[in-house]
Amino acid sequence: MLTLIDRIRLKSPEQRAPFMRWVREVDYRACQDLPSVLRFQVFECPGGDGLDFFEIVEVSSAEAFDLDMRTPLFQTLVQRFSQMAELGDQFGGHLLEPGFERQR
Repeated sequence: MLTLIDRIRLKSPEQRAPFMRWVREVDYRACQDLPSVLRFQVFECPGGDGLDFFEIVEVSSAEAFDLDMRTPLFQTLVQRFSQMAELGDQFGGHLLEPGFERQR
């Protein structure tokens, strides 16, 4: 499994509400049709010093995600995203197993 982290900057402050609505109503739902995506989360960063959001994407493999990125579905997501925001830094890596997660 590969985890990718993307920094997101909105193109204008007025894009905050439409972007958040789009993530919840479109982007999250689209992941169901992208087989490589195992988990996808977007985090808001109020007062983030030029960083408005960041996203964490867990994928089965870089190769499988690359195939998903070539689909028409993914391209429509990129097109809409690009109207509201732009990607900043992007990086990724593999978890040093086992990690820790508290049961809630």
